[in-house]
Amino acid sequence: MLRGAASERGGGGARARAAAAAASLLLVALVAGCAAPAGEAEDSLAETMRDRDRAAAAAFEVDLDRATRYLRDRWGPVTLPQTSVERWVAASEWAQIMSDCLEDEGVVGARPADDGERVDFSGVSAEGPRELFLADVAVLVCQSRYPSRGWYADEVADIEGPWAWQYSREVLVPCLLASGHRPPSLPSESEFVDQWGAVDAWNPFVALVGDPVREQRARAQCPPPEALLEGAP
Repeated sequence: MLRGAASERGGGGARARAAAAAASLLLVALVAGCAAPAGEAEDSLAETMRDRDRAAAAAFEVDLDRATRYLRDRWGPVTLPQTSVERWVAASEWAQIMSDCLEDEGVVGARPADDGERVDFSGVSAEGPRELFLADVAVLVCQSRYPSRGWYADEVADIEGPWAWQYSREVLVPCLLASGHRPPSLPSESEFVDQWGAVDAWNPFVALVGDPVREQRARAQCPPPEALLEGAP
């Protein structure tokens, strides 16, 4: 089945990603008050998001082909509907969107679970081969329409990481220093990229962890790289 399928997996992955234009505008506003040439930062962000999206889409196509083969292995040489991505969704909203889509496709009773990253099928009543087949097809259709980029964090880490390190060095750290904050030393690029997306990754706001109001203000003044990467549709 597709990555993120609740019948096969516990849920999606890590993150959800504002449109490229919105992110670029945010970056322009940020660098105007901090550091680094806005044009270069804009271009590198847009290029990074294009490369990231291509990598995620290619990985999704592999999963989609695998899911299609799974259904045909299970049900024989059946005809499956043609589908396309309507939009990429955040991991936290995926299960609700899936549940709504499944209900529209006639599969009633699926509910979001695990903070929206998994679908609970325990409330679905499907008896007999035909109902089970239609439920399988509905899952394929809905996941095909609404994939989550968070499923492919590993596939895009080497694309996002170098840009995030450059942005942190040229924009984020100077911005925090200018705002009166002292972030921890930025690791080397290779170490930063190796840790990118991990729980123990470099945290520029670690000194503010005990002060959520100041941390929120600092994040608004000097957005971390993931804030610019997490919204592309």
